[in-house]
Amino acid sequence: MGADTGRDAAKEADWRIKCGSLAEVRANIDRLDNVITKLLCERLYFVNQAANFKPSVAGVVVPARVEEIVNRVREMTKGHGANPDTIEAVYRAIIDAFTRDEQQNWRDMHGGAEK
Repeated sequence: MGADTGRDAAKEADWRIKCGSLAEVRANIDRLDNVITKLLCERLYFVNQAANFKPSVAGVVVPARVEEIVNRVREMTKGHGANPDTIEAVYRAIIDAFTRDEQQNWRDMHGGAEK
């Protein structure tokens, strides 16, 4: 098990390449933005589906679920050797924006009525 863990850690670290120029840094950021944007759109698609199962626009926000997500993401971040506070801030911004979108989706589904 110890040897596999070492290989897994080495494989995980493979993305940490040293760039030789600012252009290379920017190319990697642009490459990641393409992937991240697709994943965020996919995440938003599922978030908006959740509105189908919520009884009210107020019920869209579930503080315990937000904290569950934030805590899970912080733990994943530690495993990648990044700053959990930074990733938490990003996720909270994502959750806030997606919550507003889901609330609007809920209103649209229910003719603007708020329960």
